[in-house]
Amino acid sequence: MATFKFSLDKSSKKFICPNCNKKTFVYYVDTEKGKYLSTDFGRCDREQNCQYHKAPPKGKRAFLIDFHTIKKISDKAYKLVDLNGVISIVPKSQILEQTENNCWLTEWYLKTSTILYLNNESKYFNTENEPFKNKFSNSFLTLKKEPTYHSLEILDTLYNDKPTKDNLTEYLSTIFTPDEVFEATQKYFLTGANYFWNNATLFWQIDTKEQIHACKIMLYNKLTGTRIKEPYNHINWLHNALKEPEFNLNQCLFGLHLINTDYQKEIAIVESEKTAIMMSIFLPQYIWIATGSKSNFKIQLLEPLKKRKCIAFPDKGEFDAWNTKANELNQQGFKIAVSNLLEKTAFKNGFDLADYYLIN
Repeated sequence: MATFKFSLDKSSKKFICPNCNKKTFVYYVDTEKGKYLSTDFGRCDREQNCQYHKAPPKGKRAFLIDFHTIKKISDKAYKLVDLNGVISIVPKSQILEQTENNCWLTEWYLKTSTILYLNNESKYFNTENEPFKNKFSNSFLTLKKEPTYHSLEILDTLYNDKPTKDNLTEYLSTIFTPDEVFEATQKYFLTGANYFWNNATLFWQIDTKEQIHACKIMLYNKLTGTRIKEPYNHINWLHNALKEPEFNLNQCLFGLHLINTDYQKEIAIVESEKTAIMMSIFLPQYIWIATGSKSNFKIQLLEPLKKRKCIAFPDKGEFDAWNTKANELNQQGFKIAVSNLLEKTAFKNGFDLADYYLIN
């Protein structure tokens, strides 16, 4: 397996960003020497407000590509089918590393291919000292692991048998009526628990077949309704809390279980789970679902919505990325419109639709 010479520091250390002067900068590390590179090589964690990222120029840059299958067709080439169904013949020399579900392809190759890659994770490989040795088998590999699901009994126990107050629900109670909060939290099975942190909130990802794909745990400030991000981002998963190391996380959209409750309603897509819950009270004429992150606005998660009329409300600063993706999906049969409402406001990047309705 190839080694990559430079990688972003995986510790929690942060430094002053050379672009925005905030202490949000992660240095690149020379993995061979175990030392930081010069102070301008790194990435700012303020992805929307700063976006500074300077990678080391030495070595081959590659992007992480998820795929369905890969098959060796000659001594020098492989047939790869990515998650969007794009079929590519990839030279063996351009596959720098492979795992069971994805592989690292060189930037040089991807620039000449039809594979979408610019928003994917990237890193630099050191291929100067020793050639990369492929370890693929000659057989056709079906590389999609079977997903793991949480049991309905766990949901029932946490939601009904052992109810715990959570900070987010307390915050919602300061804005909406008790009946509105009860209906919204019941609709999304919003649950409190003391996993990792006291009064945390559990967000269940349930599909249309009542399969629980995942459960995200986050901690909120009960007075402001904002997520706790200091001294670190308070996000984790239920399978980690339950100590299930073999759990194969395979996310679905938050609120997906609601799309078949009313076929007449248009589906509204936002990024934040909290925003979906709040907007279900503000504008109940829509079915509100959330991607959980800006990068989850992609075909793998949006596939169940293909036959439905949808409107997406990206956070301020994310309109171009979501609109580009929606245009690609619409060419494949989706019906997704993207609102630029927040781009017309004076909000800072990162503000979302719930912020807009709270202020207005």
